[in-house]
Amino acid sequence: MKFADIPGHESVKTALRNAVDAGRMPHAVMLSGPAGAGKMMLARALAQYLQCTDRHDGEPCGRCQNCRLNEELNHPDLHFIFPMVKNQQKKREMCADVIEEWREMLRRYPAMPEEQWLQLLNAGNSQPTIYVRDADEIVRADAYPAYTSDRKIFMIWLPERMQLPAANKLLKVIEEPSPGTQFILVSNNDLQLLPTIFSRVQRFHVGRLEPEEIQQYIARKYGLTPPDAIRLAHISEGSLIKADEFGAEEGENQKFLALYQEIMRAAYAKKVLRLKQLGDQAAAFGREKIRRFLDYMARMVRENFIYNLRMPALSAMTDEEARFSERFSPFINHGNVEDFMVETDRAKRDIERNANSKLVLFDYFLTMIILLHRKVKK
Repeated sequence: MKFADIPGHESVKTALRNAVDAGRMPHAVMLSGPAGAGKMMLARALAQYLQCTDRHDGEPCGRCQNCRLNEELNHPDLHFIFPMVKNQQKKREMCADVIEEWREMLRRYPAMPEEQWLQLLNAGNSQPTIYVRDADEIVRADAYPAYTSDRKIFMIWLPERMQLPAANKLLKVIEEPSPGTQFILVSNNDLQLLPTIFSRVQRFHVGRLEPEEIQQYIARKYGLTPPDAIRLAHISEGSLIKADEFGAEEGENQKFLALYQEIMRAAYAKKVLRLKQLGDQAAAFGREKIRRFLDYMARMVRENFIYNLRMPALSAMTDEEARFSERFSPFINHGNVEDFMVETDRAKRDIERNANSKLVLFDYFLTMIILLHRKVKK
């Protein structure tokens, strides 16, 4: 992957290039920022740039052996460490055991949506973790020289998911790695990182992309017309993950919208049995997807409230969402919007605490009846 393949972040690209070209690259760096900012893409471009034998004009050549191996995701001196879910029956104990799933993830979803990784792992309700055995493997591999390049790179995705014993094992090797060893950490939430790890890396903040950058990315990747690209860039909120979902029209957005519409219609009509059925349907998503659906519910409540202001520039909805909101938005108003958000947050917290999903969602959907029929005080 080349830097030119990645939208935006010109200042970060320049800082990374300059550090490599001047021979001042810190032995441990961390690219941190919100999910969907393109951090893993930058990390891969940096790794290829570091190992390229003929880099020029701020880009890896793309032709040398090291570049070809990087692009094939098969470089022997590029080690990926990432959260995974153990499965003894399938003999999945460490990252090397799911490397083919990992390569599929990088090829198909370069913006790195966590939910897609969970699906590739068939994780169910389990939380992916970086385990001690992978930390041991890093320490072991650091002791050996590089094979085909002068840089041995350890790229760690989501180090905040690392077990405490695993993080402690890496403190010394991150602080004093063997000559030629490079650590590249990619974090969605560096505040959750162990402070002793945080203090040993040089951090590069990778923020959300500008709407114009998302617009160009969507138009180029999906062949959209300028009006469609502008609209989708607006609702993507600076995230390549959302841009890919909307651009490919195969994300969860459409399914979530259909379910949201059914819930609100059933709640307005006081159809309790239907709400029970919809609760059971949503509960089958699994915990991580339920959380994403509740986030979607919160966004639609917020957007419907904003829709009442009749200020299109503030709206961030698809055309189909806007059509539903045109009729439904009057029922989301200053008399109930805060309670809608409070109840949504409560349901999300209960799900995160492993409460019974069917009971939580049914109770949450029942509150919709009360809130939608609440009269606005004048």
